[in-house]
Amino acid sequence: MTKSPLDRRSFLLGSLAVGGSAALLSACGMSGGSAGSASPSATMAAGTPKSGGLLRVGLGGGGPMETADAHVGILANSDLARSLNLYATLFKRDPETLNLFPSLAESAEPDSSGKTWTVRLVDGAEFHNGKSITAEDLIFTVQRIFEMKGAVAELMPWVDPAGMKALDARTVQFNLKSPTAIFTEPFAMIASGIVPMGYDPAKPVGSGPFELKSFTPGELTSMKRFENYFGDVWLDELDFVSFNDDAPRINALLAGQIQATEALPPGQIAAVQADGMMQIIESLSGATRFFAMAVDEEPFTDVRVRQAMRLLVDRQQMIDQALAGYGQVGNDLFNKYDPMYDSALVREQNIEEAKSLLKSAGQSNLTVELATAPYIAGTVEASQVLVQQAKEAGVTVNLKKMDLPAYFEGYGKWPFSGDFFNANEYFIQVGLNQLPTSTYNITHFNDAEYNALYKKGVAELDEAKRKDIADQMQKIEFDRGGNLIWTYATVVDAVAPGVNGFVPDKYGLPLTSYDFARAWMS
Repeated sequence: MTKSPLDRRSFLLGSLAVGGSAALLSACGMSGGSAGSASPSATMAAGTPKSGGLLRVGLGGGGPMETADAHVGILANSDLARSLNLYATLFKRDPETLNLFPSLAESAEPDSSGKTWTVRLVDGAEFHNGKSITAEDLIFTVQRIFEMKGAVAELMPWVDPAGMKALDARTVQFNLKSPTAIFTEPFAMIASGIVPMGYDPAKPVGSGPFELKSFTPGELTSMKRFENYFGDVWLDELDFVSFNDDAPRINALLAGQIQATEALPPGQIAAVQADGMMQIIESLSGATRFFAMAVDEEPFTDVRVRQAMRLLVDRQQMIDQALAGYGQVGNDLFNKYDPMYDSALVREQNIEEAKSLLKSAGQSNLTVELATAPYIAGTVEASQVLVQQAKEAGVTVNLKKMDLPAYFEGYGKWPFSGDFFNANEYFIQVGLNQLPTSTYNITHFNDAEYNALYKKGVAELDEAKRKDIADQMQKIEFDRGGNLIWTYATVVDAVAPGVNGFVPDKYGLPLTSYDFARAWMS
């Protein structure tokens, strides 16, 4: 096995070795594309955390479709943040290294074959109703994820929902369908939160650092500190205010109606900085922003059209114009920080080759419609840049701009649209959006060779051999996939004076992956 067991002791020792990395800081007057940074008072180095206070956070909303369910229906940023704070996951990610460390799990250990894993829960952990979190609750949670066909179920095809066994009150043995070295990865994902037996999403009982007070979809989520949480929590109360557009969200921050917000629109970063009061947190992440072509919808059924669309884009120009320079050039592959990433695959703009491909496909005067919405900062602006760049190759791109609720209602149905993902482990990313079973496969990609390689890769215990398989898969994506990945985004968040605890995060989720347990007020 190339994955060593994860336990709290080894993580704490490891964190001491890398603890200084979060101190790569700069003042608010930073330039686009710089290394991950924050103003000093926005970091854990600001002083000793203290309890108390209400933090109101402005987030991108999903309208009436927002959910408090732990495992299904999670789409909008407000859903992501709500899930990660109401429900504890077995593992979390270090924001600097992206390595997993134990959270609700005390340890996870494989046998020599990688086909049996044993998970032990932390001692004394409780649900928000005061019930102890037990092995039976973990088994119930995993079974519910599969029964509800939650997205996380697709990320762990090796798990047998009927193959789990409680060894004692805190220990579960997973007897897998097939061996894997990445067993722990799905249990750090959003929508993998642990819930009690008999869980009712209409009256959600969580396990995370905050318990629910009230929830009005598309408007407001109010939470309070869970006093018996197994880790540290500093805030007394936490509110998430949902916004469907960027402008009112930024105005609310500057007016003091909220004290923190995520992913500033690049065009408004300078205005927020000019305020002179707000603290800026800049994270150079491995998160992707991309356009998605449905490979089973005309005109994208022809691989030559997909290749041409990828070749007509000037990615650096798109980053400069749509993101004010806050991003790194993407090459149609996910997460540049992952060990499986193939850095040898590079795609640059080539207008003449794009024209030639379109001509051979009989699409010299191609017209397509691009569905877009402000689902993440800069995406509408990037769509507008694409409209202009496409003209060079004789392609007309008509924008279908809509608000977030309308976009999410049609999610996965648009022939040409856009999306974003965080910096996930490679095979986890594939499970999320590259397989015919993937919830977020908006390209409708279904390649027999690729699918077979995935099954082989997730069962391979040798990391070097797994990397070779990943390289083959990425070459298929690069040559005939439907994703036009144009950037690895730099995420720029803002918090008001007196809000502390956040650090830069390579994973790409704003506000240190919405980890509000670490936030505190001074």
